[in-house]
Amino acid sequence: MIPNPDPRRLTLALIALCLLLVGCSAPQAIPDFRYYRLAPAAPMAALPAPLLDQPLVVTDFRADGVHGERPILYANDADSLKTSQYHYQLWNDPPPVMVQRRLQELLSAAGVSAYVTDRLSPRTTGYRLTGAIHRFERVLVAGQPTEAVMGVRLRLQLDGAELPLIERDYLLRMPVSGSRVEDSAVALSAAVDEVARRLIKDLRQALGQR
Repeated sequence: MIPNPDPRRLTLALIALCLLLVGCSAPQAIPDFRYYRLAPAAPMAALPAPLLDQPLVVTDFRADGVHGERPILYANDADSLKTSQYHYQLWNDPPPVMVQRRLQELLSAAGVSAYVTDRLSPRTTGYRLTGAIHRFERVLVAGQPTEAVMGVRLRLQLDGAELPLIERDYLLRMPVSGSRVEDSAVALSAAVDEVARRLIKDLRQALGQR
């Protein structure tokens, strides 16, 4: 003969089951996604006259591996032998898009060519600037950001020319002023601005100008 269950124990068991079901059905906290842009560009001094006698096309840039994705990257060593992604800290656009637009803006402001664009008919002769990003991250030491690193290979070539006018790597290490992710975004913005200045300097040297 099966004994009757203790009503008190049965009541406690039912309460515990209800609490468990309520806990399982409770809504989970929504992750706090944060999106970052590059900081406003630094003022770019205008050249006395355009360096290029043809339109300049800043084409779509590309990036190696995870550097072409939107999550913000960080490394724990200066050489970035290992990079990791933040789960909920994202760039507003992928780095290749941001860098391409920023360089187009800066080179246009400097007046490198009378016409700087991101698209040009293939029937029109122009200089084409391409880029491949291989570093674009913040470096953390003991959990604190020490610098932001940007590495990019740029190639500038006139349509129909056998060799490029410029093809070289630029590696920038910019100090970070604070521990926030936006502080690193500001530092990376300054790195892009410095790449533009160095490219203009190298272009003047390639053209025999001082």
